[in-house]
Amino acid sequence: MERSDEMKLIIVLINAILSIFILSIAFKVYNIYRRKYLFWFLISLIIITFTFIYSPIEMLYLNQYAIIFYPVAIILAEITIIMAEKELLTSLKIEKGEEYKFLIREDIALIRAYQKLINHFIRRIAPFIGVKSIENLLDECIEKYPILAGCYIGIDERLITKAVEENINVIREEGKEKICEAFTYLLSKLIDLHSAFVPYDEIADELRKEIGKIERRLTKYFIYFALFKLVIEPILRKCKAEELKAVRISIDIKGIYINKRGGLEIHQLYYYDDSEKEKKFLNFLHRLSTILGKKEEITNNFRNLPPNIKEEIYKHEFMSKLPKGIMEEEKIALASKEKLIEELVEKKRKLEEAYMRLAEAKLDRMKSRFIDIVAHELKTPLTAIKTYNELLLKEKLGKLNKLQKEKLEKMAKSIERLTNLVDDMLQIPSIDRKELELRKEKFYAKDLFEKMLGEIEEISAEKKQIIETEIDEKATIFGDQKLIEKAIKNILINAVKYTPAGGKIRIRVSRNASFSHIQISDTGKGIRKEELEKIFEPFYTGEGGGVGLGLAIAKNIVESHGGKIWAESMVGKGSTFHIVLRGEK
Repeated sequence: MERSDEMKLIIVLINAILSIFILSIAFKVYNIYRRKYLFWFLISLIIITFTFIYSPIEMLYLNQYAIIFYPVAIILAEITIIMAEKELLTSLKIEKGEEYKFLIREDIALIRAYQKLINHFIRRIAPFIGVKSIENLLDECIEKYPILAGCYIGIDERLITKAVEENINVIREEGKEKICEAFTYLLSKLIDLHSAFVPYDEIADELRKEIGKIERRLTKYFIYFALFKLVIEPILRKCKAEELKAVRISIDIKGIYINKRGGLEIHQLYYYDDSEKEKKFLNFLHRLSTILGKKEEITNNFRNLPPNIKEEIYKHEFMSKLPKGIMEEEKIALASKEKLIEELVEKKRKLEEAYMRLAEAKLDRMKSRFIDIVAHELKTPLTAIKTYNELLLKEKLGKLNKLQKEKLEKMAKSIERLTNLVDDMLQIPSIDRKELELRKEKFYAKDLFEKMLGEIEEISAEKKQIIETEIDEKATIFGDQKLIEKAIKNILINAVKYTPAGGKIRIRVSRNASFSHIQISDTGKGIRKEELEKIFEPFYTGEGGGVGLGLAIAKNIVESHGGKIWAESMVGKGSTFHIVLRGEK
């Protein structure tokens, strides 16, 4: 009895494992395709697999009434299968809906597209030559292309390709190109036979309509078939014997054969890739238009191509490669369209730039206003803090021990730095031009730099940097000496900061007519090209850290004096800052 229970338990486990395996595959299929009918099939499968697991459990542990589960499960499974079938039939819509196309693989769909084209011409030819002649032609094609083996003409006088479809996985290695080559050969032979009884212009019209019905995903396989059969062959079929002979002698392109009636056999083109096919077609067209002319007729044939083919060839640069005199209006229209698109793109870019500048200008005004308010609001409490700190240091409010004095001295230095920062912030928005005019004077650049270098050299000495100067003794500057000193010092401090230990800083001042040109160069890490215009913006720090006010203040001061400031730099080789200021009033 125990052995029997063990066996039942093993059966339960096997059923469970198999059920999980089957369900996991079903879930994956549903997850990929997300079709409603698949959902109902999935529910049905869940019920059935659960029944497998339930059966041994019921035998082991449940009573006799548990057997009622089976008919209920079967009924539910049947209902879900009926729902799935209903959804599937609705989606198919008698082989015209999206679901029908989705369910057919591209290679199968390609075979069926050729089947429809071929059957169209079989129906036209059969009354003239009989079905037996068509069967003989098919046998000839199968002998040349074994891939067509199994195809036959049914009792309804239609080509049946079921055997090829069923064998598709075997012939898959040969690729869709081999399918195209074989069926194109058969189709071309049928068209050639039909042309013996009907003018080719009528055949071209029929072919145009039938190719126009081909699914868009398959159009790519019929582009060059349509170009040769609908653009070139109608012209060749109308040629006189002498003209056709001249064409056949002059146009010898591998993969393309012109028969004595002007028919084209192009099945071997499927050996080549799309770029090669394009070259061969354009080469053929160029030679044909040179020999025969008839460019207007060729243009009309191009214009009469089915919409799905035209759409495909218009997507690429194919039109621009056509010989001169063919499709000229369309070339102009396409060129105009491309130019219009380029202009629209350029206008869009300019509008975006204008909007960005406008937004930045508005933001700059808001920034300036905000900085002004913040700086003024900070100034008042800072003054009070500084006053009380000085009173404490001078022991006006009581005696201090040594530690307290040290802490207050550090505090005084921090207050001084913060006060200088607030003063800098107040200088960014604007400088009072009227007040500035009253403080302007003429002074020598050499005197200004001697004073500054005394302070800067103390900092640069710690990094063992070399400072070289080349200052024209007669170079003068006209302006507010304190403000200009501040502007130049900000640049010099940055040069010391970003130049590595042992590096070099070079200061050069030269006269140029009534202006003085100051150049401050360093051997630091340099500034990226895209950052050169941003470094003079307030609070822009890049990779350098800090507050980002020094260069903004320098720019404000220089420009308020009617001067210019800019920077040149190469990453890894250092930077040079240029300042041009008036030398006289």
